Amino acid sequence: MIDMQTLLICIAFLVVALLCASTGQAGASGYIAIMALVGYEPGSIKPTALILNILVSVVVSWRFIRDRHFSWQLF
Repeated sequence: MIDMQTLLICIAFLVVALLCASTGQAGASGYIAIMALVGYEPGSIKPTALILNILVSVVVSWRFIRDRHFSWQLF
């Protein structure tokens, strides 16, 4: 069973990902802020934020390409 703190952190990550992705960003600064406020170890904040940033960027890029908003010729 997932405890309440973990659930709230996941919801906060989701909110940051949705808000930042809607503006063309991936949200690393938001993830870092959440993890710092919750008390994560500094050594684990950087790789976690990087992985989340890459994940959001890949999902948004995939949707952008899938909806044909990306021009491979222009690229």
